[in-house]
Amino acid sequence: MASGCIDELVPVDEEAVAPDLSTYELQVFYDTTEEGDLLNTTTFYLTDNGSANVVHMVVNASVIEVIPLEDILNPNKEAISNIVILAGNAEDTEPSFETFETLSTSSIDDVPVFNYTMEEEVIRGQKHIYMKFNESITGIVAYSMTAPMGQDFMYIPSHDSVVRFVLPEGFTTGNPFIGKVSPEPEERYFDDLNREVLVWYDLRATAGSFTEMAREFLKVEITEEDLPYNPIVIKFYSTSAPRMLLIGTIILGGGALIVLGNYLSTRRRLRKAREVIEEGFDEKGKNKLK
Repeated sequence: MASGCIDELVPVDEEAVAPDLSTYELQVFYDTTEEGDLLNTTTFYLTDNGSANVVHMVVNASVIEVIPLEDILNPNKEAISNIVILAGNAEDTEPSFETFETLSTSSIDDVPVFNYTMEEEVIRGQKHIYMKFNESITGIVAYSMTAPMGQDFMYIPSHDSVVRFVLPEGFTTGNPFIGKVSPEPEERYFDDLNREVLVWYDLRATAGSFTEMAREFLKVEITEEDLPYNPIVIKFYSTSAPRMLLIGTIILGGGALIVLGNYLSTRRRLRKAREVIEEGFDEKGKNKLK
């Protein structure tokens, strides 16, 4: 267990401004390779304006953990906002595709109201936000999240989940000179709005040499649940960026060739001028000897 300190416990304010459901896309997505089971899914709808919409599709969850990126320029800005909950009690809600399809087209007034608290904890210098519900739920939880680094984004997983990144239309990633994503997604495709979508089905880190040493020599049993998750780091850019980079490289290369050509031409002229001057001195010396 990592040590930390709780620095804020915020209950739901019943008089707070009602959340705006219209800002979210609630597309149901799940991994059909796992015998048709519906798994937790986290989708990030990234933008280039310093924010991201996050949609969790959760099954029997009582806590959602968020590890936000630190905004150095706006330390007092809320990391997550406009929280929308479209869910049912986990005991009474079947985790099926049909259930989530129904929830995704529901309004806030169509579903039960779940009370929750927002708890902040600092672990090894990193803020963790816990959205704790008064009972376990199955359904959809959406919120807006700050992305202070703009087109550079990082997600630190804290639970097993299929993860999707939906890039803004006209943006991509993967060019080693402009921006890439790590680890490589297990699937890429374009949605109906021509946006590139990246998918990871399993982000849990694999057992390494240290794990094997602990098992063999220290006699410590380490299960898959003890292994940390691989964070996702991405830099996305306009699809026209590689072409602009190529044009810029050609212009810089052409400029460099012009400078080099001028340098070589000037050097030849100076060398020729020096040779002429040296020949003149040699002629004068010969005339004096005569």
